[in-house]
Amino acid sequence: MSRHKRKSIKVNFIMNAFLTCSNFIFPLITFPYVSRVLLADGNGKINFATAIINYFVLFASLGMPLYGVRTCAIVRDDRKKLSRTVKELFTISMVATALSLVVLLVMIGIVPKFQEYRGLLLVLSSNIWLQALGMDWLYQALEEYSYITVRSVAFKIVGIILMFMFVHEHGDYVVYAVITVLGGNGSMVLNYLRSFKLVDRVSLRECNLRQHVKPLFGLFLLSAAWSLYANMDTAMLGFLSNDTQNGYFGASVKIKQMLIACISALGTVLLPRLANYFGNGRTREFYDLLRKDSSFIMVAGFYVVVFCIFDADEIIRFLSGDTYEPAVPAMRVIMLAVFFSALYTMLSNNVLVPQGKERIPTLATVIGLASLTALEIVLIPPLGAVGAAIGTTVGEAVGALVLCFYLRHDLSKMFSGENILKCIVASVVASCVLLPVRGLVSDGGLFVRLLLQGSVFTIVYFAALILMREKFTSSVILSRIPWGKKCMRD
Repeated sequence: MSRHKRKSIKVNFIMNAFLTCSNFIFPLITFPYVSRVLLADGNGKINFATAIINYFVLFASLGMPLYGVRTCAIVRDDRKKLSRTVKELFTISMVATALSLVVLLVMIGIVPKFQEYRGLLLVLSSNIWLQALGMDWLYQALEEYSYITVRSVAFKIVGIILMFMFVHEHGDYVVYAVITVLGGNGSMVLNYLRSFKLVDRVSLRECNLRQHVKPLFGLFLLSAAWSLYANMDTAMLGFLSNDTQNGYFGASVKIKQMLIACISALGTVLLPRLANYFGNGRTREFYDLLRKDSSFIMVAGFYVVVFCIFDADEIIRFLSGDTYEPAVPAMRVIMLAVFFSALYTMLSNNVLVPQGKERIPTLATVIGLASLTALEIVLIPPLGAVGAAIGTTVGEAVGALVLCFYLRHDLSKMFSGENILKCIVASVVASCVLLPVRGLVSDGGLFVRLLLQGSVFTIVYFAALILMREKFTSSVILSRIPWGKKCMRD
């Protein structure tokens, strides 16, 4: 790998890490406010409508987010081929989007539950065509992470400003939905306009749409299974419980999603590069990048999961308020799903998808979905949000373990048993130090307690990893300080 490419990966990771941090920080700004204004009932309505719309987004995308990145990454150095490929994929995407919107309108007209949420569903349906129009897969394939980050952060800032300006009462959940669409996907219009600078205009007569049907169908099945899985808990809570329980569950899920985004940040950046390496037969570089990704997942995964389980009560109260205290048990359970989800995402998107083996993660997701559905049908009626959290966690674990079993002969190329053991030991040590600290600072303000506890856990955890000479942590931290490189050599 050239010096330029090494630098490119670092720059891309920094930009994507910044984007991921914004996805974490902005909810920290908005979520406490929205939770207190809309309350669990209002948030539950938003969560349910979003889950339904996500299914239609799924059918509109047809697996394009993954397939587009993989296909465009392979031909990105040939502008003519890239332009033709983008035209073909965009055409397919637009046709699927139109069909999806028509089906949604019909469903709103005939399904009583959908009619109850008609206003929210119509507003959030804008996400369907905006995501198709934006062609995010093109920008990821070209590794345009600086652009992706800048426009995303800019629209998020606009969304935050509008939220504080217009969301003031419990009944403002429709207004909030409008703002989330603008802040989340409004930039897709800019994506479309900017795409004319990246690719040339191509006549539809020059295109071959048929060649994409079979591979797209394979990835669609994977995306369909994953989307069904990702939204099943929220949808089932809407049908089997009530908006309040959905609101409690949503509070824990939002935290889960933010953490998964952080842990998967490196893998997101590496996906187009991995697809390029494998597509061009560069197997050694392929597995070298995977080892870096797996090390990051182990270090970051144990860190966030263990801390959030210990401090779930104070995290929920800080983000959502005292009225969301019933969400604490659900959060503690679902935190275990964070690690399994990150592991599944890596093995699926970064290992199997670049190799064209979409059937394996599809099967794993279907098995996980079956486990989740069976458990939640039984557990949601008596346990509400906690039942949904148990089902989600078991489903995530089952899906990840299926992939591990399939890749059992290749796991040694990606994971180090020694590094995993060191992460476990560091987590135990940091937890043992955190327990007495929680007792010592119990009388302070909520923010101060979280800050002190988080600081202590962070320092002890990473200090333990460095003392045990965990390779990834040492290379990232010690290489940044004057005497660090000498310590690494010694």
